[in-house]
This record gives sequence, structure tokens and C-alpha cells, in this order.
Amino acid sequence: MVAGMLYGYDDPKAFDAKSEHYARIQALAADFTATNGSIVCRTMLGLGEGKDSPVPEKRTDSYYKKRPCPQIIGTAAAILENYIKGQM
Repeated sequence: MVAGMLYGYDDPKAFDAKSEHYARIQALAADFTATNGSIVCRTMLGLGEGKDSPVPEKRTDSYYKKRPCPQIIGTAAAILENYIKGQM
């Protein structure tokens, strides 16, 4: 979303701007995938295929150890920060 706000386009008919932005997002996603192995939360958390349990897990320390979301989000922020610095 931040990349869209900073570098996006607002004219749906602006094909060149749209193409440039798509390429930018693909490059950022590739950087993220190189670090995390995927851009899909389910995959990064090792949850596998199939349906989730209809019963939520208790939010314990072990639950959060299996879900390193703050670190993953930090990775995304660092990738975007490096990209923005490179644009200056």
C-alpha cells in the first residue's frame, strides 16, 4: 500500500505508469520472497494445505513463537525502506 501511495498512478488508462508500477511491485515481492520463501502468510507460517480449525488456538507464548508476524512485517518494512532510499 505504501508503494502505491508513493509511486502509484491514478489514471486507469495510463498503461505505461501501470506497467511501471506492476514491475515495481513484482520486484519488491521478489525481494520479500527471497528473504521469507513466499509472500503467502499460510506458507510462511508452515500451516500447509486444507481448512483451518474452526476452534481458535489459545494465545500463548508458544502460539506466538509459531507466528513470527512482527519479524515478517519488519522484513517487509526494511525492504520498502531500502527501495525508497534507492529512489532518492
